[in-house]
Amino acid sequence: MKSTSVALCLLFLAPFLVLGVSYPTLPTEMPVLRIPILHWIPVQSKSLLLVLRVPFMNLIHGVMAAIMVSHASDFKDSDRRSAYRNVFLTLLFAIAFKSDFEALGLSAQSSSEPWLTYGALTSVLGGVGLAVGRGRKARLPWPELHLGLRDTTFLIVLFSGYLAIVSWSLVGAHQR
Repeated sequence: MKSTSVALCLLFLAPFLVLGVSYPTLPTEMPVLRIPILHWIPVQSKSLLLVLRVPFMNLIHGVMAAIMVSHASDFKDSDRRSAYRNVFLTLLFAIAFKSDFEALGLSAQSSSEPWLTYGALTSVLGGVGLAVGRGRKARLPWPELHLGLRDTTFLIVLFSGYLAIVSWSLVGAHQR
């Protein structure tokens, strides 16, 4: 478990380092959304908060998944406990890899960016698919799961923070 925790910490730290190092070379206007089918791209002026918001949002997702992993002991049946834990550990790695691909794509700003975008998409789709497969023995509902007031409050605060970041990004955006 310790090596898993160290690997996850490094994977979640990497995007902050990559974007911090590449910050001076990034363009003065940064995309707020990256959706290829849009005919317009919402952008904002470059700021450290704007550049680091995506890895921070991914970190929020990761902390939420880690809270859920911490409740694996709520499951008394070892097969269900293992499957439940595997669901959220798989999602943790998927989120971390997605964050790494996104940071590399944002810092590259070149022809390699589409490959990195596909890497992020593959991380999400592959991670969700693997999580579903690895969680077959812990099908919903999870009556064993008992989130206390502290964890429930923390999840609500994290999700609210995530929504605040998304809202701030969109409100401050303009069309390029």
